[in-house]
Amino acid sequence: MLRPCIQALTWLVLAVAAQAETRMTGDLPRRAALGFEAGEQGGALVVQRVDAGSAAAAAGVAVGDQLLAVEGRPVGKPHLGEDLLRRLRGGARVALALRRGERRLELAFTPEPLGLEALDGVESVYGELRTPDGARLRSILTRPSGSGGRLPAIFLTQWVSCDSVEILDRSPFAEVLRGLATSSGAVMIRVERSSGGDSVGPGCHELDHDTELAHYAHAFEVLTRHPWVDPARVVIFGMSLGSASAPLLARGRPVAGVVVSGGGALTYYERMLGFERGLAKPEELDGLMRGSAELHAEYLLRGRSPDLIRADRPELAELWTRIRGTGEGVHYGRPYSWHQQLAARDLAAAWAALDAPALVVYGEYDQFEAPAAHQAIGRIVNRVRPGRARVLEVPRLGHDYRVYATPEDAVAWRGGHAAPGLVVAPILEWLRETALR
Repeated sequence: MLRPCIQALTWLVLAVAAQAETRMTGDLPRRAALGFEAGEQGGALVVQRVDAGSAAAAAGVAVGDQLLAVEGRPVGKPHLGEDLLRRLRGGARVALALRRGERRLELAFTPEPLGLEALDGVESVYGELRTPDGARLRSILTRPSGSGGRLPAIFLTQWVSCDSVEILDRSPFAEVLRGLATSSGAVMIRVERSSGGDSVGPGCHELDHDTELAHYAHAFEVLTRHPWVDPARVVIFGMSLGSASAPLLARGRPVAGVVVSGGGALTYYERMLGFERGLAKPEELDGLMRGSAELHAEYLLRGRSPDLIRADRPELAELWTRIRGTGEGVHYGRPYSWHQQLAARDLAAAWAALDAPALVVYGEYDQFEAPAAHQAIGRIVNRVRPGRARVLEVPRLGHDYRVYATPEDAVAWRGGHAAPGLVVAPILEWLRETALR
């Protein structure tokens, strides 16, 4: 029986401190440690943090500077500028055009390559995977230090946003990956999408779901044949909207199991409507849901561009700006086609086709995915193959692996404390009982 109350203690004590071993293979260059962070602010890309002692700080980059150009290429929309910054490589000179107040500044500096992850008791190998369509993807494989032979493996399918899957900080998402990498006894397989990390290929605003899934499929076929991996004992782990990719990737492949956290089996159209409902104020709920149902039907089910919808239906124009994550030409930083292609997927059929154990772990206060969506996975899998799926609700946990005092606090992202161990512990227990034994 799964016991979430054991929380982080279960998996933390399993990680035996040992010297980390990290090496790189291939010639994919390392991305730059820029020394500053920029984000969208008032329709512009603005510096929000500068690291003391960095080359950027020494060159004069300051909080509040607006980025106008990167290496002579105009920033234009904020998401385009973010993509230009991500593609900068360590050890190469960077030229920035900035606006500070009424002044235009031209600054240059040479950032160091970003450091590699180093996990206690873990051997890590950074590699390169070339896809049939020409992308170069950074792969990261880890296994317990000192281990040999072929081990069971965990293959990650990533959330919607285009940040890296490297474990370089102590964010709750990174801590979930850290716990599995250091305590499962398995190989962990992570692949940076073409839009993230060191990878080279379509940017976040260009990478559609069809291409992303094809890249995962290619990576699965190649990396599960790695000499560290036992191909008969590979579990797919989907985090957040990676939970939608997980059963699609598993379909037709001999996987040992599928674990998902923060994602369900409802249609993407239903998911997005439920998301709007969960975040709406009571006095706005009726009007918002009526408008959202119409807008998302046009956008997701009929595949129309939000720009065309707003031109045809001016009354829906303001609603689009209120939907979380929308921007000019992008939705959560991804192209409209990413969301439209996912809306066309038959997720229920993919789960029904799964001939392997499944574990669903979700937070009671998940802000993005309703309990019914998670529970639907268990109902679908167990209806076809009784007893193959387990569903676990973690009390008061949010989508961000933080515990909140009330559901209202969770919706407002207010006062939560990180508790990734509440997810890691039951996953480890399930893995040892079923797929990876």
